[in-house]
Amino acid sequence: MNTATAGAFACAAADWLCDHLRDEPRSVLALPTGNTPLGLYAELIERSRTGRVSFDAARVFNLDEYCGLPPSDPHSYAAFLHEHLIAPLGLAADRVRLLRGDAPDLEAECRAYDAALSDCGGIDLCVLGLGVNGHVAFNEPGSAWDLRTHVVHLSSATRAAHERQAQTSWAIPARGVTLGIKTLLESRHILLLIAGSHKKAARAAVHGGVADRNWPVTSLLAHPSLTIIELCAPAERR
Repeated sequence: MNTATAGAFACAAADWLCDHLRDEPRSVLALPTGNTPLGLYAELIERSRTGRVSFDAARVFNLDEYCGLPPSDPHSYAAFLHEHLIAPLGLAADRVRLLRGDAPDLEAECRAYDAALSDCGGIDLCVLGLGVNGHVAFNEPGSAWDLRTHVVHLSSATRAAHERQAQTSWAIPARGVTLGIKTLLESRHILLLIAGSHKKAARAAVHGGVADRNWPVTSLLAHPSLTIIELCAPAERR
């Protein structure tokens, strides 16, 4: 689905997610951070406040986190999700499980995260953004597609993009922890959100329709329940 404005993009994504929750209110959701989902989250909060959607029975996980950051660090993805979705929705703590980038044993944290997902029955709906180099979650170009939650070294392209997004002098960590492609593909439904005129090459890889390990997003193309909502640049809408 192509949308022409940021508002239409957010509403289309919210419509899709709300329809899903009405059908499956006890869904396990894996959710992203970054600029792309901000409009979606604002729309979901408004709809929750007006009774058009409820997250009370849902469970929330995140896709990735920076290594070394506690949830209280304002640069962490946990803090982002709490600020932009979890706190405004008033989600109960026992309905939320986020990756701990400050875990003393990151490998053990990865296995515990996999176990928590398994105990919930797996991911019902995974919402993903698209990185400028084609990464999804923190799965970078060339990474294996048969991994579950794991520690990764972040590429220079990803770190540079995140530094621009942060708009501060804070140095992006060199490592992250992420759901692997294998886990993403086991989700029963995937919603891929594509926005940003600077992602032209990554968009082209998606539209090319060919699985390519240099473009991790293309791992999703064969998924039986993949929905793509795209915010098109003005030149693309002519």
